[in-house]
Amino acid sequence: MNAVLAAAYERPPDNWTGRILFTVGVLALFALIFWAARRAWVRRVAAHADLLPLPTPQDVTDAVDASDGLYVGTTEAGSWQARVYAGGLANRAGATLHTGPEGVLIERDGSAPLFIPAAAVRAARLDAGLANKVVGGAGLLVVTWEQNGFQLDTGFRADHRIDNAAHLRAIAREIPGAAVPADTTTTSTESAQ
Repeated sequence: MNAVLAAAYERPPDNWTGRILFTVGVLALFALIFWAARRAWVRRVAAHADLLPLPTPQDVTDAVDASDGLYVGTTEAGSWQARVYAGGLANRAGATLHTGPEGVLIERDGSAPLFIPAAAVRAARLDAGLANKVVGGAGLLVVTWEQNGFQLDTGFRADHRIDNAAHLRAIAREIPGAAVPADTTTTSTESAQ
């Protein structure tokens, strides 16, 4: 019996060299993944560096009441997943939206305000998704605008869906030249909720 117990407790000698090499290999793999992610991030920011500086924020005379909600992000126009990382445009944040004849102002929590001058606005629409954020129906207000030759889509989700339609109508009314789909400018209260 003692021989069986002694054999059970007997271990082969530890292979410290193998353990150390395995640990070094795992750490090298994590370092490689971190380096590749960092390099990809820097390349994304550099790809859109020419759109900086962003327009200087200005006060906007509210055509409709300001709306609280979520700044979803900014993407390349027509590509709902191609986020723009330069200037902090990819940072999702709580925000307040103002629309008026001067343009669109999005006051973002924890980030600088984003001002889209009226002259830069090309179109506006209600959409279901942008910047990898998908909501049901037409839950996002998306403003298409131009900055230094870049066509951009900026998304905002109001806390109350009816506010999206109100801001869309304000853009159509206050900003000449903004292409707004005719069927969304007459959205009823029932369909917007």
